[in-house]
Amino acid sequence: MTARTVRAVHPSGPASPEAPDALAAIDIGTNSVHMVVARVTGRDRFEVLTRHKEMVRLGSGEGEMKELRPDAIDRGVGALKRCRALADGFDAEVYAVATSAVREARNAAVFLERARAEAGVEVNVISGVEEARLIQLGVLQALAVYDRRLVLIDVGGGSTEVLYGLGTDVRYARSLKLGSLRMTRRFFPDGVVEGDAVQRCRRFIAARIAPAAHEAAGLGHDVAVASCRRR
Repeated sequence: MTARTVRAVHPSGPASPEAPDALAAIDIGTNSVHMVVARVTGRDRFEVLTRHKEMVRLGSGEGEMKELRPDAIDRGVGALKRCRALADGFDAEVYAVATSAVREARNAAVFLERARAEAGVEVNVISGVEEARLIQLGVLQALAVYDRRLVLIDVGGGSTEVLYGLGTDVRYARSLKLGSLRMTRRFFPDGVVEGDAVQRCRRFIAARIAPAAHEAAGLGHDVAVASCRRR
């Protein structure tokens, strides 16, 4: 793998002089667990050392993702163990965040405790708005849109985040329960498209988006960016 040097923005602000040499960032999503290990090379800069991703389907339970199934928790904890071992190989400090599937689950505490006890990973469950803000920081590093009014739409497995911003300022942010896995399970079970399922799905999404569209009316934007999690 060819190492790549990019600007780094820590969730809590610019890297401090006391920051560790290597950091491991773990994103625990509805579909996958994704980790990036990077070495700090200078103020606000880092070099990517390795990446690791596993499909765990934490949000594979029935209904509206109110319960993490035992087998999904097993897969998630197993993935975190492997992430921890890989991060330890680089002597990296680990930061882990969980999004839609964990923040909505009634039994999230079971997963969080097992992650801590069995994998040695302390997981921070973030809100949908905070998730949107962190995605915004990633977009600002990847695209030359810092000085342009931005509308960002990020489609995950359990939720879709919508954000209007300029630079690092957030003018509006909202998380909608319209993730790809959630919609597939609701309208296209077993991956089969039957009857008017596509039309019903579109109507459902339009109805769920309407309040956000009303709230954000008049904000305006210069560029729209859409993103989604890769399998």
